[in-house]
Amino acid sequence: MEINRKARSFLIRGTVYLLAVLVFLAPLLRLLAMGFRSETGYGPGNFAELLAEERTREAIVNTVVIALTSTALAAAAGSGLAFLVAYTNVKRKGLLEFLVLLPFIIPSYIITLSWSSFLSTKGSFNRFLTALGLPAADIYTMGGIILVLGICNIPIVYVNVVHMLRKIPRDMEWAARACGYTQKQAMVKINLVSALPAVAAGSVLAFLSAIDNFSVPAFLGISSGIPVLSTYIYEKAIGFGPNAFPLAAALSLILSLIAVGGTLMEGVFVRRGAFTDSIREDYSVRIRLTGGKRLAAEWGTIGILLVLNIIPMISMVLNAFLKSYGLKLRAENLTLENFAFLFHNRGVAAAVRNSLLLAVVTSLACIVLGTAIAYAKVRKNSRSAHLLERCAALTYAIPGIVLALAMIFHWTEPVPGFRPGVYGTISILVIAYITRYLVLQIKGSTTALLTVDPACEEAAAASGRGIGALWGRILLPLLTGPILSGAFMIFVPAFTELTLSSMLASAGTKTIGLTIFNYQQGGDYNLAAAMSVMITAMIIAGYCLINRKKLLFQYKEEKGHEPTYSAGNKKLRQNPSAQGN
Repeated sequence: MEINRKARSFLIRGTVYLLAVLVFLAPLLRLLAMGFRSETGYGPGNFAELLAEERTREAIVNTVVIALTSTALAAAAGSGLAFLVAYTNVKRKGLLEFLVLLPFIIPSYIITLSWSSFLSTKGSFNRFLTALGLPAADIYTMGGIILVLGICNIPIVYVNVVHMLRKIPRDMEWAARACGYTQKQAMVKINLVSALPAVAAGSVLAFLSAIDNFSVPAFLGISSGIPVLSTYIYEKAIGFGPNAFPLAAALSLILSLIAVGGTLMEGVFVRRGAFTDSIREDYSVRIRLTGGKRLAAEWGTIGILLVLNIIPMISMVLNAFLKSYGLKLRAENLTLENFAFLFHNRGVAAAVRNSLLLAVVTSLACIVLGTAIAYAKVRKNSRSAHLLERCAALTYAIPGIVLALAMIFHWTEPVPGFRPGVYGTISILVIAYITRYLVLQIKGSTTALLTVDPACEEAAAASGRGIGALWGRILLPLLTGPILSGAFMIFVPAFTELTLSSMLASAGTKTIGLTIFNYQQGGDYNLAAAMSVMITAMIIAGYCLINRKKLLFQYKEEKGHEPTYSAGNKKLRQNPSAQGN
């Protein structure tokens, strides 16, 4: 019996290791080999050829400059918004947080479309500028790409920093005040210094998101001739020249090198801030603004967020109802024909079906696999589960355009002599999506499992219950809510994905993101806007449905309930003015 158990364990571990190599590592190794392969054999010839081209050097410089400047914008705005929400007594924090997170919920290519509609050459805003004698604003520039990427990455910094600020113990502030510090000095020298690891970690994540982003530079940079590495890889790969794929692979290795360096930096900052992991978040008010200052901070911030996130969206919605691009907003120019075309177009219907199928299959597969891996990691401390998580994290850390290229090289013939025939079908997209997003579910399920006391499982085992009863009656009822909430963060990007599908989709497997991209590149801006409006409405409705309890709680709290103070802050409850300067 013992021998059979060992043999079964060895077989399971061997299968897991084989899958880890075949699904996660082999595609990247194929990409690495392809990058060094040329017509004369293996060597650095592809890199030498690429670096000799001025466009390659321009793409590298543009990538770094855009990533750094957009990260600086996201870090400053995200940190400031996090401080305002976490510490001050401004009202309507639910609305503020929704507006901040909106660019994270909505795909970046829809954000880009909204800004291109708002700053179009014939748009109302540019007509207003030219009427004042000012030059028109051009979104199809380096500055435009930086602006949109910065806006899209503000939520990444905000989420990292706001949680860290709430976890900083108030005892540290009180100790500083007892030593003679003013409130401002305590905030700068205690709270902000303690939050620096979170600011740095969020900034690195924003940097990685910027170099990974394909849609923003593709929508704004391809037509205006501004190359970055992600779009340059795409151009090389679709060029179909004799050396197209090896050159694209070499460019992918350059981009991956930048991404891996950023990932290592992010790991350092995360470890520095890990000491707060076990600290409960404190939602109490720490800075009480007076009436005029509070109103100015509250409505000033809401106004800025409306300008950044809502007004461009309104412009896109209005363009979706225009008969053709560039017409003035008049009753005779309005129509529903754009939406009618989309509802009756077979290609659009197929794209929606494909995206919905991909999102559902990817989410279900990630829930099952991710939860199983998380359980083996948390409860069994399985080395194979830890290995799978690291491999899945690797394929998520590299840019999406790089992973798409690796999928092409690998799954055309994953094993010598074996051609599964998945390339050019929807199966390659399913494999790519699962490979890309699995680590998100592993981390989400790990967090959910850590909230369940192992004593519940021990009690089930002591009562003679089997594995089916353990999962059916104990674990699933406790884990379903958190796991499904985390799976929403897989469903939405899978439903609206563009980067992987731009390389892997064929004529019959086009997705929503690729369809909008094709409309925009083909000059059908009104159709692209109309489709984006429909997708945005679906995403926001889904977000509100998933988070309805949280949104309802925030609404009730802001209708007059007192802020939630942490236990032990009796003095502040009795004398709020004690927080004064």
